[in-house]
Amino acid sequence: MKKLTLYSRIECPLCEHAAEMLEQSGIVFIEQDIEENEILVKKYHVRIPVLSDGEIELNWPFDSKQAMELFNG
Repeated sequence: MKKLTLYSRIECPLCEHAAEMLEQSGIVFIEQDIEENEILVKKYHVRIPVLSDGEIELNWPFDSKQAMELFNG
C-alpha cells in the first residue's frame, strides 16, 4: 500500500466526488488543499482533482479501479 495524496481545493465539486469515491472504496489518502501553496496552485490549478503516490499522478477523471491499482502499487 502506498501513501496517496488527493490534490484538491475547497468548493470543488469534482474534488468532493473524488474524495467520496476513494473513501467508499476503502482507499486511504490525505487531502491537500492546493490553495495553501502557490507552487501547488501553479501545478494543479486546472487539473484538480489529482491523485498521486508521489511518482504517478492520476488526473481526473479517474475511477475507483484506477485508484485502487495506484493504492496497491
